[in-house]
Amino acid sequence: MKWRSISSLVFVLSVMLETFFYTVCAASEPFQFDTLYPKSFCTKATEQCVHVWGAWDALLADKNVSPVDSTRTIDRSIGQLVLAQRFLGAISKDEKKSLAEQVHYLSRVIGTLSERLPQLPYLDADRSACLQDRVEKIKMLVKQKLYQ
Repeated sequence: MKWRSISSLVFVLSVMLETFFYTVCAASEPFQFDTLYPKSFCTKATEQCVHVWGAWDALLADKNVSPVDSTRTIDRSIGQLVLAQRFLGAISKDEKKSLAEQVHYLSRVIGTLSERLPQLPYLDADRSACLQDRVEKIKMLVKQKLYQ
């Protein structure tokens, strides 16, 4: 009888401890690297442009790409370039000059995108104009950041 009550007590305590730890762990935020070391707006813009560059390289390398897949890639690219433009516009003028290297790299990336734009398959006039406009506006923002 004594062992039974001890084992019941141990069981109840273990359930209580497990519930406590589950509650504490569930309530705490998961560890995220970006929380401790947030990305700058320039880094975010560069990442978006590099994603577009990679998507366009894959599109140009695939000789059997369908018009639907090409259109999806182009539409996604337009969205990513709009986001990159937004990030570049959010960079404050007071940001440190260590930004210069990132902006130079972004300048090279956007130059590569500008060169590859005419090579894209299944590109209609509207999408072409939209992409050209986004690329030119990003180029303009990058030039502004370079000369600040």
